Amino acid sequence: MKKLSIIIVFLLLLTSCSTGEQLITQTIGSVPSCDQIDVSKPAKEKLEMPCLDGSSVINFYAINGPIIINVWGSWCEGCRTEMPYLVDLYATQIIKSGEIKLLGVDVEESTLEAGPNFIKSHSMTWPHLLDIDSKSKFVFGMGVPVTWFIDANGDVTYKHIGAYKSEKELFDHVAKYFKVKL
Repeated sequence: MKKLSIIIVFLLLLTSCSTGEQLITQTIGSVPSCDQIDVSKPAKEKLEMPCLDGSSVINFYAINGPIIINVWGSWCEGCRTEMPYLVDLYATQIIKSGEIKLLGVDVEESTLEAGPNFIKSHSMTWPHLLDIDSKSKFVFGMGVPVTWFIDANGDVTYKHIGAYKSEKELFDHVAKYFKVKL
């Protein structure tokens, strides 16, 4: 009888572990392609960065808005702090509808796996570029995180330097600089 109880407890533990693994797998993000990013803006300059999924290379200067560009690194504490706010923003109807796009730029990673692992572990399901050789410093500046708001004409309407301290702060900036209601 005691052996039967031990076997039943062991089987329950095994089945509960496998269910937990399935739930974790379903909530982990992916590394999507950049095919939804509009690169139709005529560009005289070039700053080409590969999409983190390896599907394409995008010229930053050809990106057309409206789009929010968030520059981050997996090693950056502020980036980790603000990422849940960006995940929540990406879940809003205004982003889901494509009215405003969201694009990440991963910078200064120590390994090629660091960025994709960060994306997956933080459920970041929007496209990301990879700045392999820190070329974007000349555009975005030295520090991260930094978040750019680019309007429909491709003009930068606002640049937020540093981490967002709250979801409200991020959402208020989106509403203000894109003249939308979230």
